[in-house]
Amino acid sequence: MMPKKRILILIFLAGFTFSYAQNRSTSPEELIKTGVSFYGEGRFSEAVTILQLAGPVPEALYWLSLAELASGSYNEALSTLDKLGKIDSAGQWSADLPYHRGRCLYYLGRNEEALIILGNYAEKLDNSNPRKSAAYYWVGECLFAMGRLDDAAGAFSMVMDKFPYSIKYEASSYRINLIIQKKVEEELLTILKWSHEESLRSLGEYQEREKSYDQAIIAYQQRISELLAETGTVEAATAENAVVTDTYRSRLVAAERRIAALEASLAEANAALAKVNGAGAPEFQHYSNTERSLRVLELQAAILELSDALNKKLNEGGR
Repeated sequence: MMPKKRILILIFLAGFTFSYAQNRSTSPEELIKTGVSFYGEGRFSEAVTILQLAGPVPEALYWLSLAELASGSYNEALSTLDKLGKIDSAGQWSADLPYHRGRCLYYLGRNEEALIILGNYAEKLDNSNPRKSAAYYWVGECLFAMGRLDDAAGAFSMVMDKFPYSIKYEASSYRINLIIQKKVEEELLTILKWSHEESLRSLGEYQEREKSYDQAIIAYQQRISELLAETGTVEAATAENAVVTDTYRSRLVAAERRIAALEASLAEANAALAKVNGAGAPEFQHYSNTERSLRVLELQAAILELSDALNKKLNEGGR
C-alpha cells in the first residue's frame, strides 16, 4: 500500500503540473527555479517532472540530468546530457558534462569508459577548481570497482594530499581505510586458502601412508599365516619322522642282536668245521672217512643256513 505522504506528493505534482500546463504565461526560468528548489530539497522525482516542462533549455537540461542522476535514472541522465552537449557544446552548462557523464557510466557499471572520461577531465582542470578533486575521487571509485586497489588508493591519497579542503576528503579517507581492510582480508583469505590446500595435501599424504601401512600389514599377516602353516607342516613331518625313526631304530637293535647271535653260531660252526678238517681232532678220530665227510657236509649246510639267515636279517635291518 502506498504511504499517505507519497500519495499527497503525487496529488500535488499532478495539480502543480496541470496548473503550469494551463498557465501559458509560466516561463522556463520559473520552472527551472522551482525544479532546482525541489532538487535542493532532495525531491528528485518532483524536480524531474518540473524541469521536463521547461523544454530543451540548456540550464533546464543540466539540472534535469542531475535530478535524473540523483533519482537513479542513469540511462535517462545520459540521454539528457547528450542533448545538452548538442545544443550547448561550448556553453557554460556543458563544461562539466564529462564529469556527470563519467558518474553516470560508473553507476551503470561501465567503469573503463568512466575512468577514461573522468581522467581526461581531471587532467584539464586547474588545481583550484573543486571539480578536479571530485573527478579524481570518482577515478578512484572506478578503480576500486575494477579491483585495482593499489591504483584506487593512489587516487584517493591524491585527493587527501593535494586537496585537503575538498568535499571528497572524508570519503577518500574512508575508502583508503576500506582498501587497507580489504587487502588484509585478501591476505587472510590467501593464508587460509594456502593453509587449506596444505592441509588437504598433508591429509592426502597421510592417507597414502596409511594405505601403504595397511597394505604392508596385510602382507605381513599373510606371510605370518604362511609361516605358521609351514611350521605346522614341518612339525607334523618331524613328529612322523620321529615315529618312523623310533620304529626303525627298534627294528635295527633287534636285527643287530639277531645278527650277533647268528654270528656267534656261525663262529661255532666254523670252529667245528675246522676241527673236522684238522688232523688229529680227537672227537672225529673214531669216525670213518665216510662219516667224517657226512659230518662235514652237515656242518657246511648249517653254516650256509646261518649265513642266509644273517644276510636276510641284514637286509631287513636296511629297510
